Amino acid sequence: MHKKLEKYIESYDVIQDCETYELIPNGGMTVLSNQGTNCEIFIEDKSYFIESFQTILINAYTKSVYIKSNEKVNVLAIRFKGAGASFFYEEYMDELMHNPMKPIFIEKNIKELELDIYFQNRFKPSKLPFNIMKIIDLLEIQGSDYNIDEILAIANVPRKILDKMFRLRAGLTFKAYATLKELDN
Repeated sequence: MHKKLEKYIESYDVIQDCETYELIPNGGMTVLSNQGTNCEIFIEDKSYFIESFQTILINAYTKSVYIKSNEKVNVLAIRFKGAGASFFYEEYMDELMHNPMKPIFIEKNIKELELDIYFQNRFKPSKLPFNIMKIIDLLEIQGSDYNIDEILAIANVPRKILDKMFRLRAGLTFKAYATLKELDN
């Protein structure tokens, strides 16, 4: 992974040689790119069909997502840190927040070897008045033991605005994200 992307993307995970796979939540949004045969994903009690070379964006789930196929799957899971996906897919954030349990079909033909170039070309700097990734880094270290005054000093905005923007960018409320990160550690 290119060094510039490491601040926003947690990992590129290759899921293959299995017919079912449980994608454990990480508190960040995930892009799934089907590199092989058609498969289904299950989010809670609903299933969604993904064609070969189709790519989808899913929200920051607190429950596992399951990938299933009649043949062996070959899926790339691009796992974003907290609000990282919003720097690459800002145009989908409103839709994702209004339908958090439904994947967004974004495009086709994203190839594994071209991921770094693809994401570098999609990156758009944030228009927020504060550095949300700095706050997310702090939450990953402190979990739910965060000092709200320290967070607000970084954000330099009122709490109400911080909460609203955090939910819009990260997919979870500020408090829920901090609790989830504490459970991961």
